[in-house]
Amino acid sequence: MPRTARISYPGGVFHVVTRFARNDWWLDKPGARDAYRTAIGQALATHDATVVAYCLMSNHVHLVVIQGQTSLERFLKSVHTGFAHWVRRHWGDTCALGPVFAGRPRMTLVSQEGHLATLIRYVHNNPVRAGVAESAAKCDWSSHQEYVGLKAPASWLGIGVGLAAFGTDASSAAARFDAFVGAGVGEARRPELSGATNASEAAAVRRALGDGHRISGGVLGDDTFVKQVRASIAHARAGLSQRETARHGSDSGRPGVREVIDATLAALRVDPLELELRPKARRSGAAKQLATWVWVHEYGGRQIDVARALGESTGSVSRHYGAAVAAAAALDETATRVTAILRQGRASGPTGQSEPLPVRYHVDVDEY
Repeated sequence: MPRTARISYPGGVFHVVTRFARNDWWLDKPGARDAYRTAIGQALATHDATVVAYCLMSNHVHLVVIQGQTSLERFLKSVHTGFAHWVRRHWGDTCALGPVFAGRPRMTLVSQEGHLATLIRYVHNNPVRAGVAESAAKCDWSSHQEYVGLKAPASWLGIGVGLAAFGTDASSAAARFDAFVGAGVGEARRPELSGATNASEAAAVRRALGDGHRISGGVLGDDTFVKQVRASIAHARAGLSQRETARHGSDSGRPGVREVIDATLAALRVDPLELELRPKARRSGAAKQLATWVWVHEYGGRQIDVARALGESTGSVSRHYGAAVAAAAALDETATRVTAILRQGRASGPTGQSEPLPVRYHVDVDEY
């Protein structure tokens, strides 16, 4: 899905919700929760994220994570790859296995000031809301017992971050934290703390970010915080542009693969959001075929570049290219329009008058 990006926000606090495919209850298997915790520790040995809190429900996982300088998605991929390998080693002969996880994790960027403690309380009380534990302290598969001293904390768990708002003395801070979590036992489900963003919140984020900016995931915080996120996105966007120029072309050479995709969408009058929301629709398929054809045939690019930009498998892009080859004669006129849009955009340069090709980010508004 072109130009749809996660927020990369070093130092940002993220609420990550991951579900298992087919609603499988993998974490109820013997040893599964220990295996997932082990996967977290192993991933943190090579990534600079900080896990502040967790809750390992039967069919999904909640993590509160602070992003380091590297991508948070890489850390999560490492965790989930490790756990998936454990599942296949221990249950591959007895279960009909397909994918272990149900797609990409839902990631919500949360303002640390005023929201972190509330988020941790919400995560720790998940088993209570689900009716499977009387209190957070009586659940041994969240990080709450580690916070309040009922069991030794994992070496990788960032308890100090979570307790910082409750005082500098460790024992009294833990007691106050326990009381704070207990006070939230009757709290109803809150969509914004569950990885979901309602329509009005999404609209507020879009207004704060400005036209043409959408992000894959919610943002929970005040306007000042959202504007900080906007500045981070602008910085990341500039870095992406520089990397694309270095990898795929230069000001005098061929365009980048994402430029080709954006120009294709412009030529076919397909909104980038339509490509994301209806990836299997006929118009979306036509756009993917044409973009692949222009990138490979006109500019000598690789199919894998398109696959990475679209977030699809190389097999899918190979099929797009095969279909494009079969319809090459019919595509010629449209492909010419795409290359004309690219030439116009590149000729105008950064100070030109033509409208820049859109960069789209998406705010998730569906329930999770």
